[in-house]
Amino acid sequence: DDVSEWSAHWRAVRTHTDGFSTVNSHSSALFRYSDLDGTVLDESDGSTSTVIHYEMDRLYYRRHINDSTFTFGRQAIDWGSGRFWQPLNLFGSFAPTDLDTDYKPGIDAARLDWFPSDFSSLTAVYAFSPNDNAAIDDNTNAAIHYRRQVGDLSEIALLAGSVIGSRVFGASYESAWAGMGWRVEGAHYNDTKTNKNTIFWIAGIDYQFANGTLLAAEWYDNSRGANNVTSLINTNIQTDTFIKYGLQQQLSQRVLGISVNKDLTPLLSGSYILLASPLKDVDGGLTTSLLHQVNLSYSVSNESDVLFSFQFANGRGLNTLGKAQSAFGHVPASMTIRLRFYF
Repeated sequence: DDVSEWSAHWRAVRTHTDGFSTVNSHSSALFRYSDLDGTVLDESDGSTSTVIHYEMDRLYYRRHINDSTFTFGRQAIDWGSGRFWQPLNLFGSFAPTDLDTDYKPGIDAARLDWFPSDFSSLTAVYAFSPNDNAAIDDNTNAAIHYRRQVGDLSEIALLAGSVIGSRVFGASYESAWAGMGWRVEGAHYNDTKTNKNTIFWIAGIDYQFANGTLLAAEWYDNSRGANNVTSLINTNIQTDTFIKYGLQQQLSQRVLGISVNKDLTPLLSGSYILLASPLKDVDGGLTTSLLHQVNLSYSVSNESDVLFSFQFANGRGLNTLGKAQSAFGHVPASMTIRLRFYF
């Protein structure tokens, strides 16, 4: 049957900061032909800032025809099986410590989904580049993604594409064994300008205890990142497009992620996230930086909840030139309180 649908989603955010900057470029900016946003209020006195910003986050037309679906416009593209990081998420993904993960930011794209069976899908995507950024508007951003269920508990995915001047090939496998969830996912990047090859892969497990506590662990390895303190300081990795826009979420090559989630009461849930990154020091030894995040979420009513989040880091901070000397040591301590209503 032929079915059509439209979707539009405006997003407005008020941000108040005191003592630090929240300027941050998101990966969606690389794949939006036009911003479709604006600022209602922008007040700053140097150390304190208050901003009210709005944007069009979804605006697409979708057509269902038999076993295929065509979608054109601003939409979310979400691939990968990783819990902390997803190498197959070519068009950007949430960071492990992001607090707002209900809606992934949309990108401007044309997408065709074909479902050859009830347990498989083949997706082709062409993502547009921004029309006002000469540095990246000549890139071809396109990908083909195939996903299939294997048996009752396993799933595989294959990917080929091009994004921000790199050819990418990837695959993932996810399954369950011995009461635990297992996953491995990786992608090979070839920079078409420099012919440099890099590999980004993750491996992780999940286990839920009898009392409902969910433990997840994941190992991150991205050869684009720095593997020693000297290369972190002396290279331009901190200004790289992949880092600047969040396509590469960590400065260092290797990171271990651990999370613990539990419902403390029927209305209160808590979580703890730990990210640990080792780097070789100038003397050949290892120095490790840590990032901690503690979250408490309380359901105020059927239509609202409140979130308390505290984040802090351990490790070497910025040097005298303002460059990071570790993966997390320069991240400032922060506390977030978010009250959210649904209507």
